[in-house]
Amino acid sequence: MNASDDMQLLQEYATSRSEAAFTSLVSRHINLVYSAAMRSVNNPHHAEDITQSVFVMLARKSRGLRRGTVLSGWLYQTARLTAANFIRTEMRRQHRENQALTQSTMNAPDPEPWTRVGPLLDEAMSHLNEKDRNAIVLRFFEGKPLKEVGDSLGASEDAAKMRVNRALDKLRDFFHHRGITMPAAALAEAISGNSIQAAPAGLAASVASGVVQGSALTVSTLSFVKGAIHIMTSTKISVVIGVGVAAIIGLQWHQISTQKQTVTQLEAQVSQQAQASQAQQAEIEKLQERNAIYAKTVSGMERDVAKARARSSAALATKAPATAGTKGNAFAEMFKDPDMLEAMRPQQLMTAKMMYAPLVKQLNLSPEQADKFYNIIVDSGIKSIKAMQSGNVSPDAGKSMEADLQSLLGDAGFAQYTDYVKYDMAGQSTLMAIKNDFVNNPLSDTQQQQLLQAMKTARQNVTANNPPDLSQANPSDKLAMMDQTMQQQQQINQNVLQQAAAFLSPDQLQTLSTSQSNMIAMQKAMGPMMQKMFTNTPSGP
Repeated sequence: MNASDDMQLLQEYATSRSEAAFTSLVSRHINLVYSAAMRSVNNPHHAEDITQSVFVMLARKSRGLRRGTVLSGWLYQTARLTAANFIRTEMRRQHRENQALTQSTMNAPDPEPWTRVGPLLDEAMSHLNEKDRNAIVLRFFEGKPLKEVGDSLGASEDAAKMRVNRALDKLRDFFHHRGITMPAAALAEAISGNSIQAAPAGLAASVASGVVQGSALTVSTLSFVKGAIHIMTSTKISVVIGVGVAAIIGLQWHQISTQKQTVTQLEAQVSQQAQASQAQQAEIEKLQERNAIYAKTVSGMERDVAKARARSSAALATKAPATAGTKGNAFAEMFKDPDMLEAMRPQQLMTAKMMYAPLVKQLNLSPEQADKFYNIIVDSGIKSIKAMQSGNVSPDAGKSMEADLQSLLGDAGFAQYTDYVKYDMAGQSTLMAIKNDFVNNPLSDTQQQQLLQAMKTARQNVTANNPPDLSQANPSDKLAMMDQTMQQQQQINQNVLQQAAAFLSPDQLQTLSTSQSNMIAMQKAMGPMMQKMFTNTPSGP
């Protein structure tokens, strides 16, 4: 059995819905999927539901999996993500208890290697890249010889051996940082001998029947499928909406949410490692100090935002009879509160620093000049939002910021700023958004620089004679200008593809084309929502 056999069976099922082909795939891989689920949830009933869900997703995605996919690696990763979603939504209390049990097991004197490694194996695997993870699954989970591992990965036997050894070293490093130290041979033996356990008798037949015939699909199974597909999709899609101040607001809210999740994850790590060695204790204390700062920042911002939202909701409630026409614009009303905008100021500064850092370095500004530059940008953004919400948008709204920047940077520096905003910043944002799409064919540093230059040149050629400026437009004109921006972006994408053909491989060029299409589609879908968010409807005399 090899990867090509798996994909042939999957193709047979996708084209003719062959029950025999799908049943064969289930029989081959059910122990792998069931074992990964059991390690995560430690409950046979839930592990069976998760196993069913994984094969339901395989059936649904049978037409879309690319050639060359290592199916066992895909199934393992899908099982891990499905189990993680289940734990997050349904098993948080039980998960904490399992972690406590795991910690006590780790601290027991001289336990068997697997009792220490097993509870953390899937977390360790999640830190590997796709090729390393596939190598471990093929070599130690499925026990394949190195030649077959190499065939599945499209590499020689020697290259496969090196890949397996490097991946095993990464796992050892992961366990070492958690107080578990063992030779590579012992770790390999522990994984090979214990990572796969037999699924319950009859489960393979039940899974295959449930998927092919649509029977025996429980509500919990369908819920797992929906949640896991959402997670798998969200890890692949990155969207940049680079039109006006609204894009910055969306990014700020994402950063707030991400920062809060980071604080929670770091606090959990600190709690789990409280009994670690003295060598780890110093690192834990540093994490605690950093978490306290993050938590205080996020907590303060949440309080300010909650107060602003409550005042906005109260104002809307008192004006309900007079504002029936404004239903759906509560988000816009919320941003009328000046405290709401000020509460987001730290995040606005963070966003400005991220977006303009290359320009600040290029201009060689002093720390004082850089702080002044960032504050001018943020102050202008807040004023723009207030003007949009009040309906008092002036064509000269941006001139004050430009005058302040010109005074700070001088004529030559201001010219560099203008050129950066028009051309460089858009390219860098786009490249940042699509880089993850090239995980199977990564861009080299040289290719990234060439792609940035191609984006800049294409944007200069397309927008030189008629650059749309949404920041200066009246609200009634924004929809038409957004359509014009989309049309110009499509022209830019075509020009970039033509230039990129000279330095990207065919696979990379196809990835770039797909990423561009996804971003255009997402921007079109977000357009009406963006307009609605900043629409001002008269709410009374």
